[in-house]
Amino acid sequence: MELRNASSKEDYELRRTLPHLVFVFTLTCILWSALLVPTDAAPPPGWSGDDNLGFLLEVNGINAHGVNASHPVPFNLSAPLTLELTIETGTDLTIYEGSFSMSYLGIAIVPLQVFDMSGLGVIPDSTTSTILNTSLPIGSALSFNGLPYISGTITGRFSFLYANTTHPTLNKTVSENFVLRVGGEGLAAIVSVTGLVTAGFTAMSIFSLILALDEFQRGIFAARKMRGATRGSDVGILPTAAVLRRKPKKGAETVDRDELIRRVSEAAKHGWDGTKCPKCGKKWKKEAPTCHKCGIDSAAAMSYFSEDIADYAPKALKVIRPKAKVTVGQLGKKLRLKPDKAGALAAALVDMGALQTKSVKVPLKKVAFSGMSLAGTYWSWMQLIGGATPDIVTVALTTTAGLVVSVLIGYFMNFLSRVPALGYD
Repeated sequence: MELRNASSKEDYELRRTLPHLVFVFTLTCILWSALLVPTDAAPPPGWSGDDNLGFLLEVNGINAHGVNASHPVPFNLSAPLTLELTIETGTDLTIYEGSFSMSYLGIAIVPLQVFDMSGLGVIPDSTTSTILNTSLPIGSALSFNGLPYISGTITGRFSFLYANTTHPTLNKTVSENFVLRVGGEGLAAIVSVTGLVTAGFTAMSIFSLILALDEFQRGIFAARKMRGATRGSDVGILPTAAVLRRKPKKGAETVDRDELIRRVSEAAKHGWDGTKCPKCGKKWKKEAPTCHKCGIDSAAAMSYFSEDIADYAPKALKVIRPKAKVTVGQLGKKLRLKPDKAGALAAALVDMGALQTKSVKVPLKKVAFSGMSLAGTYWSWMQLIGGATPDIVTVALTTTAGLVVSVLIGYFMNFLSRVPALGYD
């Protein structure tokens, strides 16, 4: 009885402590397994890559890992570019290929170079090796007699394609970008071929845009003057921006020279605006009955004016060929007439049905080109002065956006300069 009780007591103690022993044993196994299972080693601090393949890229002696647009590597084109590349493996792996490229504003200056590295075979774990130590004399190709072709930022990129032996069919890519700063900063960056071209192109675009907007303004004022008129004589003197059209030969009336001059003289009788004497060219005083220099009166001035411009009518029709389009300003230059006489002659020819005008000149193409050019130079200035690193897609999208906005503005101003059709009655 006592032996049975002792045995029962020992069984009870064993059952009570067994779960604790199992737990401790299990936890110990887990901890040991964690220590015995090999883990991927992370690359050293400041290195590029991942846990399997780390690499240290030094550009002109500076670690590329911390290089960006805000902290570029200074690069003097008079000296070669030095590159040193060291790799360190964290597992057994095979590097299939390496690639290198450099670009400026998204345009390749060192096209993509791909190097086959599969011949190295399987590289063992914990291998550290310097695989590249070279100098690139790209400065001589980017300058002429000390004057750099470019200034601003150059971007570069190194990458590796590899696979570890555990998953040989799963390729991975590790890469590192770097940024070089060529030339001075701020306004000093303009002293290069690209800087000077960018400055000149910007000035040209701004000047062209100002001229185009001035033409638009004159076109809008001309349309305002012509709007509401039904005949050329209602306008009196057509603005220089008015576009003249000539009737096609088919169906056009044939008129001899004398009859043409007579008709134009009759139509231009009221074309004189009374601001200058048509005979001597001096300013006609307001409400004065005669010219204070040559002495002709208002009636004689109107007659002289109409007869004078009528003599140019045959030449005008030779200048404006059938189906041709010529502005009043261009007509005056070709006939060597002042704007008032050219405008009065055009109005007379419109009234007699020889010409027609239904639009004014608006420089849509100039506005579109100027806006596109200014948008295109934006990134040039940003990388010259601000150190931006745009790619070719960003530059193209910005330029396209500038073109679209310019065209919309141009069409809006074209809407403001619409005029009624006059002539071909």
